Amino acid sequence: MKINRPLSPHLTIYKPQLTSTFSIFHRISGAFLATMVLFSIFSFKIGDLSLTFYHFYQYFFLLTFYLNWVIISLVNFTLLALCYHMSNGVRHLLWDSGLFLELSKVYTSGIIMLFCAAFLALFNIIRQHWSNGQIPY
Repeated sequence: MKINRPLSPHLTIYKPQLTSTFSIFHRISGAFLATMVLFSIFSFKIGDLSLTFYHFYQYFFLLTFYLNWVIISLVNFTLLALCYHMSNGVRHLLWDSGLFLELSKVYTSGIIMLFCAAFLALFNIIRQHWSNGQIPY
């Protein structure tokens, strides 16, 4: 007997929800932050392995000297991911304590969390530029 239906629900069947989107981005931002931490540890410790990494540091210097906007963008994106992950983590801690579990409050806390993450990231980016003497326009 052949039944003409899918064996399991697929992502195209469901309408994207705010809560599932935030959950997916929380996991993505956590993985991105872990990757950045591992990359920074590896890049700082790579000189201890051998003295033949002169060319690596030479190219890294050229990258930072000529393409500093790439590194600044990566730092700012990492800061945004950190602020989002931290804000969503606080929201999850509030859920664990039994607060904001009604559906309307879940959506409201999600929007508040997004604004908090954006404000924290923007505030830190402006503070970083201000302390370096570069006032952003």
